[in-house]
Amino acid sequence: AQAFADRLAGLGLKCNVVSAEEYRPAMFEKLIWIATYMLVGTAKDCSSVGQAGSDHAQLVQDIISELVAAVSAKEGITFAEGTIERLAAYTDVVTDFPCGVKEFEWRNQYFYDLGDDACPI
Repeated sequence: AQAFADRLAGLGLKCNVVSAEEYRPAMFEKLIWIATYMLVGTAKDCSSVGQAGSDHAQLVQDIISELVAAVSAKEGITFAEGTIERLAAYTDVVTDFPCGVKEFEWRNQYFYDLGDDACPI
């Protein structure tokens, strides 16, 4: 990984090398973000992730909390405090990104497979 990061640095690009332990929570946060905002936005007829986050903030927060708990239990991952805030801040950066449930197999299947006991909302 470091050799790849060095190549990117040679091109003037930034790349952080992290351990698998550091990477996994971030990977799941990204998956939680896209699954949550796309699903809420589509279900509530929102035109963008920004609208989903502002018009349905409590629902978004409830789903994120549920998915963080389910992933933590299943994978043994500890998420750093502030997941909801980090995901909301990311949404602010891409606020006009359109909502849509697509590519279900990689965006939502993981959570679907956890079942209703782990993900009841």
